[in-house]
Amino acid sequence: FFKLQFSANSYKSEKITGLPATLREYLFEKNVEEELASVVLAAGEACCEISNELRRLPLKQRDQTGASNINIQGEEQTPIDIVANDIFLARMKATVAASASEEEDSVVPGDSMKRYEIAFDPLDGSSNLDVSMPTGTIFGIAPHKPSRPFSASGRSLVAAGYAIYSSCTELVISIENETVGFTLNNNDTFEVSRAPIICPPRGPYYSLNEAREPDWPAGLRRWIHDAKRGNTPAKQKYSSRYVCSLCADVHRTLLKGGWAGNPRPHLRLLYEAAPLAFVLQAAGGLGSDGTTNLLDIAPSNGIHDRVCVFLGSKLDVEDLISYGDVQQAPQKSGS
Repeated sequence: FFKLQFSANSYKSEKITGLPATLREYLFEKNVEEELASVVLAAGEACCEISNELRRLPLKQRDQTGASNINIQGEEQTPIDIVANDIFLARMKATVAASASEEEDSVVPGDSMKRYEIAFDPLDGSSNLDVSMPTGTIFGIAPHKPSRPFSASGRSLVAAGYAIYSSCTELVISIENETVGFTLNNNDTFEVSRAPIICPPRGPYYSLNEAREPDWPAGLRRWIHDAKRGNTPAKQKYSSRYVCSLCADVHRTLLKGGWAGNPRPHLRLLYEAAPLAFVLQAAGGLGSDGTTNLLDIAPSNGIHDRVCVFLGSKLDVEDLISYGDVQQAPQKSGS
């Protein structure tokens, strides 16, 4: 079931980290149950294939004609969104019992004999691609309930991760309370590059769209005001960093600390908020909607439920929540 090829020259990572060198070996050495490992590997293969598509994207866009579509979210769906979605669905069809995608109206059935389901955003931040900014893929894996698929909270997740497509392609996986980073090499093999990843308890950055400040609730506005002056409980001055690509902002936050989020109920619970909260918590961080741990929230209106999101260093997120009133009312448009 291990399909990602093994690189004979990848033992440098093993010597540095003390861990197996490849994603394949990591799952084997962790004694991850075979069917779950096959799902994680299939997700890795999909991310590898999407990465290769993105490397050539400007050349493909040069020759494309025709208008974009609108997806179930009411958002513009570009040709590469469709390609990424098709890649992920094809990789998962024989590996999971069901899939839920940002780009699909409803649950997509797979192999009914399989025991897991996967929720994914195949290409997060695709609006950034016209200017070659980072994008990503997010996914969460949980046991499948045939009568109620994708109905449980994030506490049901057994593995989650994301890929970030930037100066390199990195895959971050959380499984069994450990978060590990892999980098795609020239042989299309994911090698261990960051292990284990521990999110700092505090960090120097906050990340959100500051242009929305006039619409912010009072508690969020107070925290940002204090953070710029070193008057939060952390007693340090924070800086702002914002890419407007969720995977990029969360990846920086996971490694450097602080928090990243959206105070509006804009991000999707199943295939953005819950998987990323799972990753952060496994690394010692925290995910909250401003009042409740994101992993404790179950979908109430189907697979496309949206929530407010604050992800990052445990102490920084807790400080923010302590201010109260950090959730912004829904807006009709914008991001």
